[in-house]
Amino acid sequence: MANQDAGSSPPRLVWEKGDGSRVEFPLIADVMTVGRDETADIFVDEPLVSRLHARIERRGQGHVVIDLGSTNSTRVNGQPVSERILASGDEVRFARARCLYLLEVVDPVAGGV
Repeated sequence: MANQDAGSSPPRLVWEKGDGSRVEFPLIADVMTVGRDETADIFVDEPLVSRLHARIERRGQGHVVIDLGSTNSTRVNGQPVSERILASGDEVRFARARCLYLLEVVDPVAGGV
């Protein structure tokens, strides 16, 4: 188990599915694969996503997304990328699958907002 401060959560990738539901993937390993293959660390079951589409690597306190030669590209904020450092709130698309890269959540109730 990863040690986390009380009230904090690890950086994560949130897949916003076409039906409006969301699937959260905590980025707890140093390297995580993204793809349609069921063995991928981040399993994105969309027809245009490659079996092994991309990789997300921890670098320092942040993460980098690396396209693995996918057929339908990886995009960050609309731009095709082969490798890109991610910032909190970035939209990452694996083919048509829309994901958000998020750092620690700040609870507005606990934060007094």
